Amino acid sequence: MSAKYNENAAASGAIPSEESCRCFSLSQILTATNNFDEASVIGIGGFGKVYKGSIDNGTITVAIKRLKDESKQGAKEFWTEVKMLSKLRYTHLVALIGYCNEREEMILVYEYIAHGTLADHLYKISRKESGTSIPPLVWEQRLQICVGSARGLDYLHTGTHQSVIHRDVKTTNILLDEEWVAKISDFGLSKSTTSQSITHVSTEIKGTRGYLDPEYFYTHHLTTKSDVYAFGVVLLEVLCGRPPVDVKLEEEQISLVLWAQNYIKKGKPERIVEPFLIGQMSSQCLKLFVEVANHCLQTSSKARPTMAEVVGRLEFVLALHRKGKTEGIVTKMFKGMNQWWSWEAKDNSSRSESEAKENSPKSELKKKDNSSKSKSKRKLRRFSFAEIQEATEFFNNDLLIEHGGSSKVYKGFIDRGSHAVAVKITDKTLLFCDNDAVTTIHSQICHDHVISLIGFCHENSHDGWIHVYDYMANRSLQDHIYRTGKDILVWKKRLEICIGAARGLRYLLANGVLEAGVPIKPSKILLDDKWVVKILLNFSTKGFPIGLVDSIELQHYRNSKQLGYFKASVNNSRYVDPNFFLYGVSTPASVVYSFGIVLFEVLCANEELLSRLNSLFDRNNISTINQFIHPYLMGQIAPKCLTAFLNIAYSCVHLKLTERPSMDNVLKSLLSALQLQEDWETGDQMTVSVGAIPRRIIRLPSDVS
Repeated sequence: MSAKYNENAAASGAIPSEESCRCFSLSQILTATNNFDEASVIGIGGFGKVYKGSIDNGTITVAIKRLKDESKQGAKEFWTEVKMLSKLRYTHLVALIGYCNEREEMILVYEYIAHGTLADHLYKISRKESGTSIPPLVWEQRLQICVGSARGLDYLHTGTHQSVIHRDVKTTNILLDEEWVAKISDFGLSKSTTSQSITHVSTEIKGTRGYLDPEYFYTHHLTTKSDVYAFGVVLLEVLCGRPPVDVKLEEEQISLVLWAQNYIKKGKPERIVEPFLIGQMSSQCLKLFVEVANHCLQTSSKARPTMAEVVGRLEFVLALHRKGKTEGIVTKMFKGMNQWWSWEAKDNSSRSESEAKENSPKSELKKKDNSSKSKSKRKLRRFSFAEIQEATEFFNNDLLIEHGGSSKVYKGFIDRGSHAVAVKITDKTLLFCDNDAVTTIHSQICHDHVISLIGFCHENSHDGWIHVYDYMANRSLQDHIYRTGKDILVWKKRLEICIGAARGLRYLLANGVLEAGVPIKPSKILLDDKWVVKILLNFSTKGFPIGLVDSIELQHYRNSKQLGYFKASVNNSRYVDPNFFLYGVSTPASVVYSFGIVLFEVLCANEELLSRLNSLFDRNNISTINQFIHPYLMGQIAPKCLTAFLNIAYSCVHLKLTERPSMDNVLKSLLSALQLQEDWETGDQMTVSVGAIPRRIIRLPSDVS
């Protein structure tokens, strides 16, 4: 055993006894997997590859999981799993046979589970990719699997002196043995409490997109009810036969939870049933099953059942199904209703979907805002590499004004030094779309509040793509929000900058440039020499469409077999819409959310507030927000303007997408707030306030000067 991993294990208390868990040598693992033969690979996940192998002279078939070098699931998760599974033995938990940590290899050896994951048997795409014909599970099988999985989670929560929270419950972590018995697997992210009386564990957010408990996301308090929420998502997958996040579907269908809850709320659960299951269950069975799932998915953890209660309810549903007690059968008459979302129907519905888009309110908004779009493409200049060298004094470090992970920006001068520019060099390997696409998009953009691309350099003599923009003399809003000293922006100027940014964002959204809802933030709101706002478009983040976003800690598999799954660590991504992490939904309303965060930042410039903002998303907390307002702004803000501004910001960050205003309405509201501020400053109104929060507005008689 290597010293390096002995230290890691000892520090976490995770070294198991030989009696409970075997320690394999690397040579034994190589023999078991035929030197990690690719033909033996039976699965690929965030940890690495899983191989089918055999031990003890070929008498025992096992599954061997090998950590890949670049995996973000490292030694901590490895020893967590060893520690947990070496102590836990239960019918509905996968059994850990042993481990190997020789020569910096981290390998886990499990009992072999013949039928793979539950996900393999639910999704048609998974069944096709398996290379073999896997018939879909009938309803009774699905119910049995749900009951078994629920029993496994209940055992984790209540079956030992410590309550174990799995933290990554999902259909890919529910395995099915040769008898179709469900077994919970993958304990790398699990947490245990010191006793059953502990209600929660405060911890960083980890999990899989689409399964994250909203309360855990907002409070960082992990509880057993977080597993209950994720199991509610699993129940919907079992019923609907689709993954929790499917980015190929229309916006309103991307999130399984939001889509299903919409029909459940309308009293039409039959609309979400997988077509294969039509006719296999009674209406009463369907109703009860949906009730269990919906209760698991309650936003408040206190409103969710325990896993013991879930087990009892699902056992009742299974018994009801077996006895054939029905109040009417859900017949195949509903099949046509389900075809609109099924995979086979996607191609057939593409025409009607496109027609619907053309007639949507969103399309009308595009038509409305197209008046500000250039009718013809702007002609961009093509610079030689020699001209770029001359403009930047051969990339003089004294002219370097920004250096990020994927790009460098130099101040430069063109046209014999008469025109100041910003020369941006982006790593070719990190550019989301090809260079021609970047220049084409910029050539079509013409707006006062979006930064203009002057030209580009396509010569292959340099490692990166080169784009030349107008130079922004006053840099970014970020530089001014946190500035101290005499040059701090006054409130009215901040409000005017927000209005300019809103105008730019409205234009970009209306013309589809920010269609996917990637976030805006202060560093991408630039200011020219006359303080005119210019939105900067960033094309250098792989995994996101065109937009204004830095890389966030997401390990994603958008193009892999694990379609739509994300491992998330979201501590540094405050501008990203929570709906993206919780439900996989990213829309133009997500841009509005990020702009709401910017509005709070403009007012408060307070990192502590921004880190706590999710818990303050309530207009009743205005007095709390007052505690965080930038001290320099105290007394500068008209009370009515402050109230209006906070109402705008709160509306933008509403957790429900449908409750957020359009950018057009945000702009109108900001203009109204500016008018209130100007009226106040010119003496049309006088206010009495406590701190910066209005308590009462007093209108003085017109004859009082």
